[in-house]
Amino acid sequence: MLYGYILIFYLVILLLGYSIGRRIGIEEGREKAINQTVIGLKIDYYNKKKCPICSSSKNLHKMRLNSEGIIPPTEL
Repeated sequence: MLYGYILIFYLVILLLGYSIGRRIGIEEGREKAINQTVIGLKIDYYNKKKCPICSSSKNLHKMRLNSEGIIPPTEL
């Protein structure tokens, strides 16, 4: 009878550890996916010079520099 209680106790502890570890892993995976998505969007922008959201291929970098006053509008 005592072995049955010990076995049930260990199974409960095992399932509790599994459920806690799974929840922590899902949360960490979600954070990692969000971070990689942001980095991926930035890499697409820098490599293709296109907005990865709207696929606009305008000179986004030159327009930004012009709005900041770094280059004159005649060079666009």
